[in-house]
Amino acid sequence: MQNLISFYKQRLNLQDATFQLIDHVDATVAIVFKVSLPTGIQFILKICTRPKDFANEVYFLNYFSTILPVPRIIKVVQTEATTNGAILMECLPGTILKSKDLSVSLAYEIGSLLVRVHLNRMTGYGDLSQLDNLSPDPRINFSLKFEEALTECRDHLPSSIIEQCRHYFDTHLDLLPTVDGPCITHRDFRPGNIIVFDGKLQGIIDWSAARSSFAEEDFCFLEHGDWPMSSINKQSFFEGYASIRPIPDYTAIMPLLRINRAIAVIGFTIKQGTWQNKLSSVYQFHPQFLETFFNTL
Repeated sequence: MQNLISFYKQRLNLQDATFQLIDHVDATVAIVFKVSLPTGIQFILKICTRPKDFANEVYFLNYFSTILPVPRIIKVVQTEATTNGAILMECLPGTILKSKDLSVSLAYEIGSLLVRVHLNRMTGYGDLSQLDNLSPDPRINFSLKFEEALTECRDHLPSSIIEQCRHYFDTHLDLLPTVDGPCITHRDFRPGNIIVFDGKLQGIIDWSAARSSFAEEDFCFLEHGDWPMSSINKQSFFEGYASIRPIPDYTAIMPLLRINRAIAVIGFTIKQGTWQNKLSSVYQFHPQFLETFFNTL
């Protein structure tokens, strides 16, 4: 770790700064440090272990710099053959949102924030770093990701669950042409990526998974347990969103999105080798969800 710190200190001309590793369950892929200068000024350094994550983070932080409360980029280290791309960015005041801190007024603010992401309409579905390859059909990218994750899960889930996931996917995929898109979606919209201070919204972070997709994807986090909201706070969230544009009717498609989310998380934790340790509780929720879901059909 010291060699890593020394390398980025030199590349970013931060020899006099102090680096503090931010190690928590929400930092699942990138390596994140709080950087403190002798003057007291603080930054966040995000080292992206995957080139695509780096490209996404830089793209969306720049895109939303004058539209949404996102960290301002100070300097970047570009991805190279032997170097992980890194972003030195503004340290937003406050802390990551905790469920106990969520109030009616804050839930309204967060709903208003999400709708401002979805207002950015696109010409097709896919990675915005490849604008020429956007697809007019949302099923293409969705199917590719589902197939990839299902393959990763094959040795960790009973064959009966795999077959049920496949059958449900095949029989409900044609719901996708009716979705609310294409538009920019965060695709990791949960409390761990919301910064608050003194009960007020300060910003939204971690754009590494964002892309041009459909609005219902971000609502999946609300319905899948990532936001343990009270009914009052959830209603306030919806009111904040609906104050700017109508809430998409996602009732029919939500089971498909939740299955897709479960498969994706299981596959991710297996691929990262964190399903038995750091993310064991996250991993365990999703096989249980799939078993319960198919038992109640």
